[in-house]
Amino acid sequence: MGVEVHNLPTGTVTFLFTDIEGSTKLAQQYPEAMPDLLARHHGILHRSVEAHNGYVFQIVGDAFCAAFSSAVDAVSAAIEAQKYLYNEAWSPAPIRVRMGIHTGTAQLNEENQYSGYGTLASCQRIMSAGHGGQVLLSTVTRELVRDVLPAHAELVDLGEKRLKDLMRPEHLYQLNLAGLPAVFPPLKTLDLYPNNLPVHLTSFIGRENEIAAVRQELESHRLVTLTGSGGTGKTRLSLQVAADLLEKFDHGVWFVELAPLTDSDLIPQAILSAIGIREQPGRLPLEILQEYLHEKKTLILLDNCEHLISASAQVANTLLRAAPTLKILASSREALGVKGEVSYHVPSLTLPDPKHPPALEQLSQYEAVRLFIDRALLVSPHFVVDKDNAPFIAQICYRLDGIPLAIELAAARVRMLSVEQISKRLDDRFRLLTGGARTALPRQQTLRALIDWSYSLLTENESLLLCRLAVFAGGWTLEAAEEVCAGDGIEAFDILDLLTQLVNKSLVVVVEHSQSGETRYRMLETVRQYAREKLLDGKDGESVRDKHLAFFVNLARQAEPELYRSNQLFWLNKLDEEIDNFRIAVEWALATDVRAGLQICLLWRFWGARGYDLELASWLHMLLEQYHTGDALHSQALAVYSNSFGRQGNFPEAIRAAEGSLQIARLIMDKQAEAFSLSALGVTHCLQGNVSGGIPLLEESLAL
Repeated sequence: MGVEVHNLPTGTVTFLFTDIEGSTKLAQQYPEAMPDLLARHHGILHRSVEAHNGYVFQIVGDAFCAAFSSAVDAVSAAIEAQKYLYNEAWSPAPIRVRMGIHTGTAQLNEENQYSGYGTLASCQRIMSAGHGGQVLLSTVTRELVRDVLPAHAELVDLGEKRLKDLMRPEHLYQLNLAGLPAVFPPLKTLDLYPNNLPVHLTSFIGRENEIAAVRQELESHRLVTLTGSGGTGKTRLSLQVAADLLEKFDHGVWFVELAPLTDSDLIPQAILSAIGIREQPGRLPLEILQEYLHEKKTLILLDNCEHLISASAQVANTLLRAAPTLKILASSREALGVKGEVSYHVPSLTLPDPKHPPALEQLSQYEAVRLFIDRALLVSPHFVVDKDNAPFIAQICYRLDGIPLAIELAAARVRMLSVEQISKRLDDRFRLLTGGARTALPRQQTLRALIDWSYSLLTENESLLLCRLAVFAGGWTLEAAEEVCAGDGIEAFDILDLLTQLVNKSLVVVVEHSQSGETRYRMLETVRQYAREKLLDGKDGESVRDKHLAFFVNLARQAEPELYRSNQLFWLNKLDEEIDNFRIAVEWALATDVRAGLQICLLWRFWGARGYDLELASWLHMLLEQYHTGDALHSQALAVYSNSFGRQGNFPEAIRAAEGSLQIARLIMDKQAEAFSLSALGVTHCLQGNVSGGIPLLEESLAL
């Protein structure tokens, strides 16, 4: 405190962040002794930091933030501080301090405050993962000090850990000191608690007030719905809140993405899949969930409920009634309308007023500006904010109403356009929305206007590909894009380059970690909905959906024999990633090509292995109602239909379907179809308990 600006290190800086473990509890237990304990703690930290050329630039309660020009000095200060803290004669309770050390770039502003949010946030996250008496180092700092550690100190590799802001994993190291404790509980990271929260490759900017408010609402209420227009960051906010609350839910935090679903009946199945629960024969997914969640302390995130609003409300209400310790954090463009629900409107990011522009050094205090700068640096690492472009950055953020998705799309143009050019293009493009009626338009129209603008910057083939890619649900591979989207103006060999341009322009996202190990791509849902509307309104719509259906019929044919071979797991994972594409393909087949839909459903080993028996039976029921050809495909589909019923415990329907399958197979004299039908019928009899009746059928099947 009180350090001169010119003395503080800048450029590449090593930060040491500390705080007292359980300080709130200590203050409640020992209110009279706490001031003395804190004073002694503060004295030890100040002396240790200053003795090793460090500077304490911020103290918040019992948390210290110190900066060092040298990583070695920072580690030495931590070693000395932990020794004094451990050997101090604390009374009435010991003080144990956790510490995190990280090195990165940081700059000082005129208010003696550091900017370089990634570096500071990383140090804070590293420190927060530890326990009292523990010192954690990032990989960067470890590389700087590994060869110059004191003889009584060593670094222990703790491996890669997912920290609470959902960034990419951080490799952490523990600093062990002779004579001090070296064994601690597992780090408080995402890996410690059951969850399926996704890893994001971009940082989470701002929202401190919103995070605190949503957390407080969840403490008091069991259903909280984040509402707001598309692109306002509802999903990222819910994920951040959930990550901060992991340790409070013993039985897990589960993220359920509803955007790809078109059938409201699949919501319970989606929740089961997220948690990792298999279907059970003869039971509905919702019944299984009610029983499983009954006495469990769980948080479920229902994301993008708006297109299935009624069904989402019914499922949420049913589960909350069945499970008294369950909490749900939903996101939707409107509230679910469930009794006891708290609706929290997600506001735009904080904005500067271009009519009264702040000073350059104060500009980054606004969340929208910080987001723009962060995303601009991703596409242009040498991007710099200066007195010339700062007013235009403020103008862009203001004109885009602080909507995160809009700002990210605008920042992606920094590679191609100056900030001034972006600002002018926004003004031109939004002229229609700046008249007297503009304030009456919903915020969604503002977002649509931005996507219109972004869309207009694409080349003809880029825009054509973007619309065609909207036919996919849940993502796609390069191979799928080449097969489905090529033709009528786009050559297959151009797809990769065009796709790369769409990735560069933030309209398509690369999925870094897929189950199968293949590179996959996806669109932000708002962009996909926009592009899908254009696809369906244009002349390409039906032909692209036909190609999509044909591709996934061929994939099903290719995969079917592989599910009997040694690489079965790869193919199950690959097919699982395409489940949403299979669903919309079968949906289109119901209207255009029932035979193709049945061919996808014949991939029964996948549907069954992944617990989709009930869904498969539903698809087959609708398809078979329209298919009366009496051929081998008809026979095989009835046999699969029988298997689905049998796995659910509906044996009368299973036997009826299998007998129908067998009748068709014998009528057309197809031995392979007959063997399949006999197998289905025999298995059903055995599952029902009629082993003496089932074995002969299975033997006859084997003979064929």
